[in-house]
Amino acid sequence: MIQELREYSNNIFFKLLMGVIAVTFVLSFGVGGFFGDRKEVVAKVNDQEILLKEYREAYQNRLGALQQQFGENAEQFAEQLNLRQQVFNQLIDRHLLLTDAAELNLVATDLELQDYIRKQPFFQQNGQFDYDTYETVLSQNRIVRHEYEASLRADILLTKKQQLLGTGLVISDNEVEQTFRRNFEKIEVEYVYFDPQVFVEKTTAEDAELRKYLQDNPQNFQTLNKFRMEYFTISADYYQDNVKVREREVRRYYKKYTDNYVTPPEVKARHILLKLVPDAPENEQQEKREQLNKLLAEIKAGSSFEELAKKHSEDGTSADGGDLGWFKPGEMVPAFESAAFALEAGQVSEIVQSPFGLHLIKVEERKDEITKSLDEAREEITLILAESRAQKRLEEDLDRLAGLAGEAFTDEAQKLNREVLNAEWFDRTEVIPGLGSAAALVPELVSRKAGEMGVWKRNPVLGHVIYRLTETKIPETRLFEDAKEDVFKAVRLEKAKTVALESAKKALTQLEAGTKLNKLVKKHGLKTETLEFTANTRFLPNIGDNTEFRKVGLHLNENSLFGLSIDGNRADLILFKKRSLSEDKALEQKDKVRAQLLQNMRQALLSKELKRLRDSATIEVINPVFGTPGSS
Repeated sequence: MIQELREYSNNIFFKLLMGVIAVTFVLSFGVGGFFGDRKEVVAKVNDQEILLKEYREAYQNRLGALQQQFGENAEQFAEQLNLRQQVFNQLIDRHLLLTDAAELNLVATDLELQDYIRKQPFFQQNGQFDYDTYETVLSQNRIVRHEYEASLRADILLTKKQQLLGTGLVISDNEVEQTFRRNFEKIEVEYVYFDPQVFVEKTTAEDAELRKYLQDNPQNFQTLNKFRMEYFTISADYYQDNVKVREREVRRYYKKYTDNYVTPPEVKARHILLKLVPDAPENEQQEKREQLNKLLAEIKAGSSFEELAKKHSEDGTSADGGDLGWFKPGEMVPAFESAAFALEAGQVSEIVQSPFGLHLIKVEERKDEITKSLDEAREEITLILAESRAQKRLEEDLDRLAGLAGEAFTDEAQKLNREVLNAEWFDRTEVIPGLGSAAALVPELVSRKAGEMGVWKRNPVLGHVIYRLTETKIPETRLFEDAKEDVFKAVRLEKAKTVALESAKKALTQLEAGTKLNKLVKKHGLKTETLEFTANTRFLPNIGDNTEFRKVGLHLNENSLFGLSIDGNRADLILFKKRSLSEDKALEQKDKVRAQLLQNMRQALLSKELKRLRDSATIEVINPVFGTPGSS
């Protein structure tokens, strides 16, 4: 019963296309512009303004998710994905959808919001929502509760809008069956990879061939770009030691976010439930009330509430005497909650009706609401404000430094009291002492000239690198004598690829003529591997994304046992073994397939709807950094 009470709502949540709703919002929403970012508008959607602050929060949220997944390579991935434009487009889409949802009179109720928050695993203890954990997570991540909850309300509206688009969609049984087979019907094959390396020893090459190959392919035998630079590092910690937070700022923050420092009241209670559907007949309702009135009379006469709950309560807590444990406002349905919090410790309620039936409630203990005083919260608030100001100053300095000429490098290092270090010659394959792998920095250095200054943005832990490129060595084609060994290997490998391919074709003919596979494998010094895959398996173990292998393998059967897959320079001889389709959990799997197909259709409709909304909207891009919405 406690689970039912705490999760009373329809579970209506699906992810929107393009990640407009993101649970990771919890982890990086941030305090934003408490120090007062000026109101800078980046775009207008039907006269609604999208502020730079809103964009920064959304971008940092997405970038934070990439950093958790890819670490120091996150910035590089963000550039490759054109993340800045993606986030901008998503903000445009979000505003369009929310405006349309409002015009359709869609609303997100308090109950839906509470239900969504209670279901998030990062707010739970032992599988149940815990208010202290909720407050702690928000506080530790510098999240303002009312802003977070307002964002979730918008997410719920977006979900409702998407669901409305999908009303009436039907997935046929035939579609489900076909997709089910593509996902779950397995084909097992044996295959032999004709590895060119095995055939290298059967090849040779003369000097004349090597010289011609080097002449025709000089780019394959060049030295790497090499660089030298001087640099210093800086992080938010440097600024945090040098920022001052005034008392009035602490007081202002405390006044604005007092709710974050309030611990709500709690009650520990038991209940007796007699289940009753909301539209139950009047005579049934009366019968249940009479039963509870008799139990209430026994309790008032001195009978044990706990023992009566064990005997008569009709929910899962009856074995524990109706024990509901501690709960706070917002964790129970409204009628139950109002009655419970109106009782003093030791009191028993009159009959209370909820969507689950009729209750008697006994409150055993109470904890009053506690508001942390300004003095108690001062240290925490000071740290929040100091970190926010330090991060802001760091970002401002990084933006400023990125635009300076190289001549300013030494002066800037002195102003910031940073030690200038030197990195000797390195290329993209090497590790820079004290900084780590150069792989992420080199693509940036390639586009710079000696003497130019730049900023290598990394992450808050590693710090950011401000550098001046001092010298560059551009790639050069190696002389024949220097590259001869590598050229010899390359030429022989090219020849081996041809030999491997011809051997594979010949082997297929021999198999079809009756030669045993094991005999051919032994002859060439190769090995047989077994592989199982479905029509939707994209990446094959030890093979990778090989469309031709899948295509050939899927067309094999008992009447056509052998096939040859040729994908570029890779040749695989394939032998059909069997097909299998497990009926275990087939109904459950088909239900999931149907749900996924339905969601795919909803997403397609959403994409089409977004195009319609964009075409009919007035979208003005104010900041020239961003392109036309929809481009990426």
